[in-house]
Amino acid sequence: MVHRQLDAYKVERDTRRRAYMSAPSLREQFPQVEQVALELTFTDPTGVGKHSPQVHTFGPAARAYFEVPCPCSACLSGGFDLSAVMSDMLARRAGTVSGKSSCQGWQDRGRVGEHRCPLQLSYRATASYEADGPVRARLERSVRLTARR
Repeated sequence: MVHRQLDAYKVERDTRRRAYMSAPSLREQFPQVEQVALELTFTDPTGVGKHSPQVHTFGPAARAYFEVPCPCSACLSGGFDLSAVMSDMLARRAGTVSGKSSCQGWQDRGRVGEHRCPLQLSYRATASYEADGPVRARLERSVRLTARR
């Protein structure tokens, strides 16, 4: 009987996909959120790799999944989990949060336990929120009255 060794990268992709699919929507987890924008910049201190900046925009129906895979194609078990930062920001209804994080993955599966991925992430997240109850109700009523005219 031939045993096929599981591809570590495929297992990692499948795990991330399942986590994404099981994440609730922003509307379910943070009903007051209208939109979230997440700007990501990657830096390789060794100067070997160049990675394009990324911008992700989340609306109320988007999944509240804030784990960013490492853009280094050979990195194993790496990435940047911004879940705690984003949950805290959205729960406090903060407008902006920024920071830095280092990848905790390994440069490749042949060097696991020897060489960490050197990639660093700088992030900036901004969020907008729905108007609070009575204010929102007045705005909606105003829009309905204007539409009737």
